[in-house]
Amino acid sequence: MTQLTFEKLHAAIASNTAAFRQNVRLLPAGGQGSKVFPPTYSGGVYAQEQRRMADGKIVPTVLLDSVQSQANRMEQALLEAHLSGNVRLPLIQLDFSSNFPDIGIITSLDAPHRIADAIFRDSKLNDKNFRESVVGKAFVTSNLRNATGLFQYCPHALIFGLWDSTSSEGGTGNKFQRALTSEIVGFQAEAGVHTFSRLDPLGITLAAEIYRTDAGRWTLKPDEAKKNSKGEPERARPSEFVHGNIVPTVEQLKGGVTIDHAVQTTVLSLPAIRRLRFPVDGEETPERNNAARTVLAALGLVAIAHVQEQGYDLRSRCLLIADGLAPLELIANDGQKETFELNVDAADKIFEKAVTEAKRLGLPWHDEAVKLVPDEQLIQVVKASREAKSSAVE
Repeated sequence: MTQLTFEKLHAAIASNTAAFRQNVRLLPAGGQGSKVFPPTYSGGVYAQEQRRMADGKIVPTVLLDSVQSQANRMEQALLEAHLSGNVRLPLIQLDFSSNFPDIGIITSLDAPHRIADAIFRDSKLNDKNFRESVVGKAFVTSNLRNATGLFQYCPHALIFGLWDSTSSEGGTGNKFQRALTSEIVGFQAEAGVHTFSRLDPLGITLAAEIYRTDAGRWTLKPDEAKKNSKGEPERARPSEFVHGNIVPTVEQLKGGVTIDHAVQTTVLSLPAIRRLRFPVDGEETPERNNAARTVLAALGLVAIAHVQEQGYDLRSRCLLIADGLAPLELIANDGQKETFELNVDAADKIFEKAVTEAKRLGLPWHDEAVKLVPDEQLIQVVKASREAKSSAVE
């Protein structure tokens, strides 16, 4: 395979090529036949479905990592690359360190709705409400015909998608579709069972008589106990407070699955990127449009390369290993394809060159973080929430 280059990427953007695609075959780290644990959804179930394969066969599958989860992983990989100095990105950041050190700094790569997130909406830049600031207005007024503001301050939103659902227009704010999608699916999935038990080293039996207190703890003294509707001390079991043995039990739900293999399918849509236009001072040119689009496509490739370098430790008991090197495919509208190799170093260099070219053509690129401060009301609501949570535990 040949290495993808900036020139090839730029040519693909300028043409009518359909997409970059990659299918990575993955195996459980414990080997075939070992269990993996998918994400659990409401009701303690997995996202399982039948899928039709290329040969026409219908096979049982299970979702191991959703499009949304993969996007979050890619954004975190971009943030790490940015913080390490390998990739310089425009970012919005909000610093809670002085009020809540455990929260620290939240960036537009952390926030669920990126630059459109309510935490940025309820913050200030230079003593102005964020959306009334120069940066905020550049975001709010962005659309498909003029995405220059978002490109300048939060370009990853143009790759991972954005819906300004918290806008003053009542959910009719600007929308940008996802250009980069990825998911991991397990094939030939067979659901397992979940076994659990507990041997109490203290030997506390379930027959021990204890009482529940008003504070939600336990006591041996009836006069300290919470009273029931009859005015009697409210009895409890040691197991309710995680004491005592638990008899070995088998559950059908949340018992993991065995799979033949998994596949990470990643698609970078070039038509989605081509829909975006990037005028500067009211003037739009094909050269600038293609330069900005090349930056965005390169950013998507950087996200793909960096998240794969981090590996596939998806969650507890769900570690996957790539089964060989997967090529990056460039797919034409007629289905013809070219294959390339893409690694982190090559992706970073392509991105750097794309940004340099965009700047040369006059496109704005703010690669220093825009630093916001939380509005006082936002600080107070976080404090009130923590106090309420603390009171509920006491």
